[in-house]
Amino acid sequence: MLELAILGALKEKPMHGYELKKRLSFLLGHLWKISFGSLYPALKRLEAKDAVERAYTVKEKARNRYVYRITPKGEEMFRQLLEETGKSSEITDSDKFSLRLAFFQYMEPELRLWLLEKRRGYLAEKLEEMAGAGKSRYKESDSYRLGLYRHRQELLRSDIRWLDELIEQERKYLLEKERGRGSPRKGEKGGEKLLLDGESLEKATPIQA
Repeated sequence: MLELAILGALKEKPMHGYELKKRLSFLLGHLWKISFGSLYPALKRLEAKDAVERAYTVKEKARNRYVYRITPKGEEMFRQLLEETGKSSEITDSDKFSLRLAFFQYMEPELRLWLLEKRRGYLAEKLEEMAGAGKSRYKESDSYRLGLYRHRQELLRSDIRWLDELIEQERKYLLEKERGRGSPRKGEKGGEKLLLDGESLEKATPIQA
C-alpha cells in the first residue's frame, strides 16, 4: 500500500523524502501515520525496481536531500497496483479503499464506478447486519454503549450517502462520455477528476467503516 501511495504522490511532481512525507500525510489524513522509518525503505525498494530514481539534490539546512521522481517503469507499476482489485479486502478494508480513492483521477471511470458500487453494497450489508443485531441491543441498559452503537450506524449511513453522490456523479460522467461530451482532460488518464461540491477527492473526508 505504501508503494502505491508513494508512486501516486510522485506522479504529481518530484519530491524529497520530507516533502513526500508531508504530501502523503495530507492525502491520506488520519488513515496512516507515515514515519521516515517506513518511507525510506519503501523508496529504496522502489528504486531497486527502477520505479523511482534520484533526479537531483537540493540543499536545505546545511544538508543535501535527494529528490525522487517516478520513472516510466514506475508509471506502469502504479497503474497495476491501482487497478489490483481481485481481493475482497480492496473493497472491505477502509484504508485500502480510501487509498485508491485518493488516486481515482488516474483510474478509468468504469472501474471507479464498479469500486464505488461494490463499496456501497458492502456498507449497506454491514448496516443491515447492525440493524438486525440491534434488536437485542435495545435491551442494553448502558446508555453509553447504546450511544456508541447508534453513532456507528450514523457513520455508515453518512458514508453510504456520500457514495451515492459519487456514484450518481460517475454515472452522469459516463453517460455524457457516451454522448461524446465527456472526453478526458488533457494530461489526465481515466477521465475527469471526481468532484464533490466543487472540491477534489483529495480534500474529501475518508470513508469510515
